[in-house]
Amino acid sequence: MGAAIAIESFAHWSSHGDTWRDRPVLVLEQGTLMRRLMTSTLSTAGAKTIITAGSEAEAKSIIERDLPGMVVTGWSAGQRDHRQGLALVKSIRESSNIASRDVPIVLTSQYSSRVDVERARDAGASEFLKKPLSTADFLQRVEHAAIPRLFVKQTRFAGPDRRRKTREGYRPPPFKRNKDVENGLVDSLTAARNACLALAYEVARDGCLQARRVSVSLNRYLGAVRDFGPKENEIVEMHRAALVQLERARDANDAVRISVVQGLEDVVKMRLSRL
Repeated sequence: MGAAIAIESFAHWSSHGDTWRDRPVLVLEQGTLMRRLMTSTLSTAGAKTIITAGSEAEAKSIIERDLPGMVVTGWSAGQRDHRQGLALVKSIRESSNIASRDVPIVLTSQYSSRVDVERARDAGASEFLKKPLSTADFLQRVEHAAIPRLFVKQTRFAGPDRRRKTREGYRPPPFKRNKDVENGLVDSLTAARNACLALAYEVARDGCLQARRVSVSLNRYLGAVRDFGPKENEIVEMHRAALVQLERARDANDAVRISVVQGLEDVVKMRLSRL
């Protein structure tokens, strides 16, 4: 589960009665024709100011300076490494500037597999749209992105609430949040186990051996405990923190990454011996 901070309005301008059209719209797109299509569509839709950026560095500067009402950015063919391709999205969501980190982000990409869509969502993208795109689909995603949503900040995720409103054919994810527990929808231990399963799927997606060890460790711990309270949640957060460390040290040598996991496993082993 883990503690999360939810900010009631997900769009810094929405609380002032503005819409995304009233704020500058930032477009970062390398393809000339695609960029023209986007800017033309946004202008026709009523965007008052459209700013184009030539690089991620320039885009970050514009976002901090102008606080746009919408960001449209591409996951280009030269960025098949999803971490590199989604770096701008993650940097926006992890910004210390609350006003700029809340901006709705529409990500366009040639990649459209389920894994790619999930990676974009988990990086903090508001909407995902496959290229080539039609003007109608593009504008629809922009409008969807602009709908105010909760901004969630957790150990491993910052961005708009990944849960959507119930719609036909939609299967809600297993209850796994503190709010679900508070609302009596699930008990705390079951919620933690559901969250662990979701974490295991996310970790398996990227195939990192050490991250998988963290997932196995958490599953082992939650499978052994019979109650869930502050002490148990502490162990859950330790596992999340270990995954963050592994992500930050992804370019380090194996010894560094193994030491992170080994230390965690030693703590879990000690805790289990006390049960």
